[in-house]
Amino acid sequence: MKSFEEQLVRETSAWVGEGLITTNQRTLLLARHPLRSGGAHRFLAILAGIGGTLLVVGVSLIIKSNWEAIGDWVKISGLVALLAGAYGLGWRLKIAPGNFPKSGEACLAVGAMFFLLGIALVSQIFHIDSRPPNGVLLWWVGIVALPWLTRSKLMQLVSVLAGTTWFATELSARDSWLRLLENQVRWDGRSEFQLMAGAVFLVGVTLTLFGFGLRRGRHEQFAALHEKLGLILSCWSLYVLGFSWSAHNIFVQPALAARTEPVVVLMLLAALVAVWVWWRNRTALTSLAWYLALGFVPAIATLFGIELHDASWLWGGFACLALFLVNLGMIRIGLASGRESWINLGMAGMALNIITRYFLLFGTMLEGGVFFIMTGLLVLGLGYYLEHKRRALVDSARQEVAP
Repeated sequence: MKSFEEQLVRETSAWVGEGLITTNQRTLLLARHPLRSGGAHRFLAILAGIGGTLLVVGVSLIIKSNWEAIGDWVKISGLVALLAGAYGLGWRLKIAPGNFPKSGEACLAVGAMFFLLGIALVSQIFHIDSRPPNGVLLWWVGIVALPWLTRSKLMQLVSVLAGTTWFATELSARDSWLRLLENQVRWDGRSEFQLMAGAVFLVGVTLTLFGFGLRRGRHEQFAALHEKLGLILSCWSLYVLGFSWSAHNIFVQPALAARTEPVVVLMLLAALVAVWVWWRNRTALTSLAWYLALGFVPAIATLFGIELHDASWLWGGFACLALFLVNLGMIRIGLASGRESWINLGMAGMALNIITRYFLLFGTMLEGGVFFIMTGLLVLGLGYYLEHKRRALVDSARQEVAP
């Protein structure tokens, strides 16, 4: 696959021939995105990646076969050396001199994983029987500043996943102040799982809004990452909450209410981030807020254990409709801003929602056939609309480049 710079050389040559841009404009574009030395270096990078992977696997197998014979401090020293080597190499590749930023990001991410392994190794050697959330928190605190210092997107992904994992473990821990359930209640039913889904919706909304706030700032390169992760979590939450909307009511169980403390913390955190985004990027906030608003209804109702008895399926119906609206908003904003990932995620979520609800709601062949016909017509119409919008965006972009 050709790189962006190689495609730019070919395309701009055609643009000059078609009169879309001048020769001087083509020169400026190529100077802005210079062609890097190509195929040979990429081939060597592939070989280096394969060789490095085989080397790591081989060393791991040798260490594992002699694990008991290796001294504890030798294990710790070796892991510290690997950690320092990964961070040092990543810094040179990414920052100074920074000739291979992608490879540098990969090394920094590997270093973050070595840090987690170090925590586990020290805990095993010294028999530190602590709470699992504490270990995850220590890992997150140890790496949270690195992405902002190195501007590494991959490192930021690892950091966000670590922070989200810690928060989830605190919500499910029996001895945590942020636990969702009282100690006498066990996590063994669908209602408890739906409580976690309701909490995840608030976390997803917070991450999405935080991404909006990062735009137009020094760390705008992290904005898309937070937005997509937040939207994925929000959509997953609404998808799970929608399972109570069933023709057979097999997913409806007596509602459990979450503890007040974690719900207040989650809502307050989302509100504070929303106020910050309102001050920094009000346009982005209002563009998606109306599509996300309905999702708060089933999420909050689930967290507070609001029971509707025979009409409990109504919260699932709201969740399905909210998921459809969120996916529709993602497609609309993706078309307006040219974000293909938002369009793809929105289409995938919409398709998954429709297919899942079909199996839950419809049983007969007649109802199923009618449903598929209507769905097919909807998909065909939406596909035509999206293709029309895509062409309009491409034409608009070309007109902006043309003199």
